[in-house]
Amino acid sequence: MTEATADPRANEKRRRIVEAAWRLALRQGLRATTMEALAREAGVAKGTLYAHFPDKDAVFDGVVADLLVELAAAFDRGMAGEGAVAERIGAALAGKYGVIARAIEGSPHAGEILDAHHRYAPRVAAFDRRAEDEVAAALAKAGVDDSAALARVVIGAAGGVARALAGAEATDRAIRLVCRRLIEPAGRGSIAHDA
Repeated sequence: MTEATADPRANEKRRRIVEAAWRLALRQGLRATTMEALAREAGVAKGTLYAHFPDKDAVFDGVVADLLVELAAAFDRGMAGEGAVAERIGAALAGKYGVIARAIEGSPHAGEILDAHHRYAPRVAAFDRRAEDEVAAALAKAGVDDSAALARVVIGAAGGVARALAGAEATDRAIRLVCRRLIEPAGRGSIAHDA
């Protein structure tokens, strides 16, 4: 992937290419998206496209990189929010999965896009490990026994809800509910409103 540079024009072209790739993937799927179609959709010459990205996989690596920035920001906002640990974790996971749900909402190719995550597994796994560590630390700080195991269960349940439900609103409500139901009983008396 071509990283952002000091050249604002180059950064703007990169952004246009990545956004065009996402629009095409949503509209026609990953497999049907070609470099030629990407150049057309982004409004750049093929040479410019190849100057920024050597191939289609590199373009979609850029899409994933940008999406991970959004996921991390949404997760971090939730974890830094107000309220009890169950509320903060619920907000963080709902934020993370909400970004994904909103990004693919309405696409007939949502399944193909979600199934392609294995291509980018190392980058996604690094974010997921960080999220799990932060959830476990918040649970431990709140006095929850076996916080690492509960963190894995809560995150797994949130991921299952996100895959099973359609729409960002329904996903958000369900993930927050799952977090309350799983976390609050684990810390009865010890996690009412931790710092």
